Amino acid sequence: MIRNNYYYLVAGLPEIALEQGKLQFGTEQLREELMHGLSPADFRLFEMLFLSEDNSNLLSLLLKEDRPLSAKGIYQPEMLAAEIREPKALMNYMQLFIGSFTAENRLYPNLSLQNELTLLYYKEMLEVKNDFMRSWFGFELNLRNVLLVLSAKKNGLPYENQVIAANVLAESIRRSSARDLGLTSEWPWIDRVLQIVDIQDLLAREKAIDQLRWTFLDEMNTFNYFTVEVLVAFYIKLGIIERWLQLDPATGEELFRNLLGSLQNSYEFPNEFNIKDGRK
Repeated sequence: MIRNNYYYLVAGLPEIALEQGKLQFGTEQLREELMHGLSPADFRLFEMLFLSEDNSNLLSLLLKEDRPLSAKGIYQPEMLAAEIREPKALMNYMQLFIGSFTAENRLYPNLSLQNELTLLYYKEMLEVKNDFMRSWFGFELNLRNVLLVLSAKKNGLPYENQVIAANVLAESIRRSSARDLGLTSEWPWIDRVLQIVDIQDLLAREKAIDQLRWTFLDEMNTFNYFTVEVLVAFYIKLGIIERWLQLDPATGEELFRNLLGSLQNSYEFPNEFNIKDGRK
């Protein structure tokens, strides 16, 4: 398969670092630039980063929640509302979720609605043909599941029905009773996560988690130079920096309280680090 090279776009990217104090431009500007600069097929790959916004909007519309809807997804809220009545143009997992919801025939009745939608979402993302995107979504799923289980164990909370079991690792950690999940030999990065969860400072802990993401992106692009994967990774990194430019210690305390609260109820991957125009 022939891959597009974006020499001009990649060459124009500035050097960025996780500890950066300010940015030349943000994710909103980069998204606009890529919309015009990428091929239609590559932009569709890039847009997959924003489906989580659509997931949130879709759930709010189905539950008739009274809250502002995001305009940062792939689908405009008005289109989502129309698709709920007659789904035909949405992603397959969304159509499946809408169908089961409206028919009152839950696909995963042991899960919360949020987790059911998240599970369907990840199942489809893990089937994406692009290796980089598939690996990124897989890493995000694995990291979030591992953090969930370790936090739940540490605080004596149930987690079996909160794990998003969309792949083999998820099933393994859901069944594991070992403190280290018994998977560090097969998944070496879990050993680093075990060290991270023992960090007492909440913001330092989250910074270390984002460093894991940063390192993963770099490793995935070792042999990519001017392809769409480089631009996608840069966008994700830019979003990470934007989040940190908005955070302070009080945010960290609130983050921890919200996480425990969500664990005690029905765990939903927390949005505490969502930024205005990008996502984790």
